[in-house]
This record gives sequence, structure tokens and C-alpha cells, in this order.
Amino acid sequence: MREVFEYRVKLSSIKLDKEEIARKIGHNFLGEADKLIVQLMSIEAKGAFLIIDPSKSSFDYGAKVKSVFLKAEKIALFVTTLGEDSKRIIDSNKSDPFAYYLVDFLASQFADGMAEYMHDRVKEYATKASYCFSNRYSPGYCGWNVKEQKKLFDYFPENPCGIRLTESLLMNPIKSVSGAIALGCEIKYKEYGCKMCEEINCLYKSKL
Repeated sequence: MREVFEYRVKLSSIKLDKEEIARKIGHNFLGEADKLIVQLMSIEAKGAFLIIDPSKSSFDYGAKVKSVFLKAEKIALFVTTLGEDSKRIIDSNKSDPFAYYLVDFLASQFADGMAEYMHDRVKEYATKASYCFSNRYSPGYCGWNVKEQKKLFDYFPENPCGIRLTESLLMNPIKSVSGAIALGCEIKYKEYGCKMCEEINCLYKSKL
């Protein structure tokens, strides 16, 4: 049985990049965004990660991601979610189309913040084990086929953090993120090479 490291985090402790938000929605709407952020900050998000041996994994990462994991001595797999409360808060704003769009956008920002929180926890694990660490990579991005999501979830106990996979291998609740991080003495962390990526809807490319 693999050890699973689990976390519960109030979104009030996750810092959002207000300048990035302002760039996306316009400074004039920051007041409205702040009101919706307060609603979302009441959520207790969940996250978990575990460590696997690369020699015992069968991931088909695709060429770009595979090159990162070739020298991995360990692989950290993680999942994180804002849970059903995020859907409830988003749906409660349906009567106002702009607020509905905005709170959905902000929930996605928090979901990415939680993924970064999990990356930080893996970094701490790696540092204690004298490993270097890579960027985090998720099925469906950077050429890693979303079908690999099933393999990733198979390493966890059923429905980790309350996340379920749909028949199309999307995660439910929708404000959830999964991924993998390479660990090892020869692994390097790099700035995301978004300009070289062909993924149009990548959440990292959207920050350029």
C-alpha cells in the first residue's frame, strides 16, 4: 500500500495574482471580483500526492513530457479539488451572466493555486529526500493524452479527495487538477515553455 499524503486547505490561504486577474478581466471589475473571491474563500479544498517508481509505471506521456521524466528516480502523482462547494457557489450566481462567468473564472484561478500548493508540498518532500524536482504536468496538456488520466487515478485509492472520473475521463467536481512531477538528482525545473507548446487552451499559455 502506497503512502498517500493528504491535505485540507481553506482557500483563504491561497493567494491569487490580482494583477493577472486585472489583466484578464479589466481593472474596472476588480471590485466585483473581490466580492466573489470572498464567497470562494470559504471553501475547504483537498489535495493528495503519492510517490511511485518510474520503472513500474506505464505512462505514455507524449514526446514533450516524456523527455522530462526520462531521468526521474521517483514520480510524484497528485490530485486536488475545490470540491462540490465550488459548483454550488458558481451556480448561485447563474442569475447574473457576468457574475456567473467571473466566479467560474476565479474558481479556476483558485484551482490552479491549489495545484501550485500541491507542487510546493512535493517540493518539500523532494528537498528532504535530496531530490530535485520538475514542473508539474497534467494529462490533457503539453501533448500528454487525457486518456492517461485513468492510469494516474489507478494509483490512488478510489475517488481520491472525492474526485470521480467521468466516462470521458474528465474530473468531477470540475474544479479539480491532477498531474505528475519528476523527482531525481538530474531533474531540472524550467520556466514553462509555452511558446513551443501546441496546446491552445493550456492554462499556462493563457498567462502570456
